Amino acid sequence: MLHWHAKEHPNETAEDYLVRLAEPKDARGVIMCMQSVMDERIYLVGEYYMLTEKGEQERLKNPDDATFVCEKDDQIIGVLTLQRGFHRKNRHTANLGIAIKKGHRHKGIGTKLMQKSFEWCKQNGIKKLNLEVFSSNTNAIELYKKLGFEEEGRRKDQFFMEGTYVDDVFMTKYF
Repeated sequence: MLHWHAKEHPNETAEDYLVRLAEPKDARGVIMCMQSVMDERIYLVGEYYMLTEKGEQERLKNPDDATFVCEKDDQIIGVLTLQRGFHRKNRHTANLGIAIKKGHRHKGIGTKLMQKSFEWCKQNGIKKLNLEVFSSNTNAIELYKKLGFEEEGRRKDQFFMEGTYVDDVFMTKYF
């Protein structure tokens, strides 16, 4: 479940945040944001961000992929990545990942990031956008459905978290 602490930023909405395409200079902020969400151990599979700052800078230069950041007061608080299919047979697809720091959720930031990613997909010939989400993350699943994603499949009991088995839900949006 997503946990929201209204007292942290009580009156902010998505309009108070800037969403833009990431640049190599954002590498440290991207890593810090991702690691912050990984540290919660409930939304992402990984527990440690695998790239160094230099590695992240190189990843951000890849023209086949896109990373969008959401920032407030020069701090990156949200990251959305799109990774285009690598092979000729799947270049029409992309995989999406999203992470928003604790205290900034439930303000429309996820929707704003997703809408930017949809624009990029349409401009870059992506016909099928895929993502994976824990079945326990019902708030995210609701958002994805509202934005046009459909459940395409699931791997039952794929993860063991906080004493319980959780399904890996595959969701897809077509353009």
